[in-house]
Amino acid sequence: MKLPHRFTSRSFAVIGFSVALYAALALIFGLDDILREMAGFPVWQLWVLATLSLVNYALRFWRWEVYLRTLDARIPLRESLGLYFATYVMVITPGKIGEIFKAGILKEKFGIPLSRGLPLVLAERIYDFLAVLILAAVGVFFWPGSLTGLTTGLMAAASIPLLLALFQNQKLRTWLLGRASRSDLLSRHQVGLDESMESLGTLLGIRQSLFSLTLSTLAWLCECLGLWLVCRGLDFPVPLGEALFVYAAGTLVGSLSFLPGGLGGTEATIIWLLGTLSMPGATAAAVALLVRLFTLWLAVIIGLLFFLAFRRILFSGEEE
Repeated sequence: MKLPHRFTSRSFAVIGFSVALYAALALIFGLDDILREMAGFPVWQLWVLATLSLVNYALRFWRWEVYLRTLDARIPLRESLGLYFATYVMVITPGKIGEIFKAGILKEKFGIPLSRGLPLVLAERIYDFLAVLILAAVGVFFWPGSLTGLTTGLMAAASIPLLLALFQNQKLRTWLLGRASRSDLLSRHQVGLDESMESLGTLLGIRQSLFSLTLSTLAWLCECLGLWLVCRGLDFPVPLGEALFVYAAGTLVGSLSFLPGGLGGTEATIIWLLGTLSMPGATAAAVALLVRLFTLWLAVIIGLLFFLAFRRILFSGEEE
């Protein structure tokens, strides 16, 4: 399967945007001050940060394997591992839409129809979002500062579980399918729509939800612990409950912005929230940069390594 058109050029555009973003942070908060803060971070704790992120990735890969088995879409473990982590390189695509490419590879290389592959990828994103929302909901009870500017976004995020609960209603799903089938384009794929809705309903069922939410929340808790650790390492300890809210709120804002990898939105929210806790600007910027290095860019690097290792097995052809 070929890579999406202009994937490389768009990736370089995202990297260029990232450089511009971090250059802006350096100008606003002072490059020397940020570097001084980062230089004071204990080296051994960098390994702890990396380990926390790796635990996050491992738990979510376990969830991926369970989903494959639940939908009777099993593939060899080696290829499954390669596919899952190779597409991490696409987390810097807008809204992580590049991860849908996984469904295309499942179809082309392993004969798994899109009616099972696409719901699988969508369920991953849904449970990630819900897990972060749960952590934000827990953290907000410990938050001492103002929520001005976040209220609308948090209310919008809180409406997602209600929509998912409504989706479990068979009559509602049937009605949605009926409405969709009226479209000339979608009516030709009625069977695929039926199967997709059934697959998604299976992955969003009560038993599967309990497993997925537990696993996903534990996975994203690791990233929250990373922010808590960074704050302590920079000699500005933040209580764990507040750290939960800062990281989770930053991630939600980044996700809802649909910017590549949440770039800009996540960093700005983390810095702003830490600032409301009286953390100096340079220190808050250093926290945001260290956290993103081990939550976003480590994933991209791992994805690139897996992509290069498995390119001949999973990907055919060159980008156009």
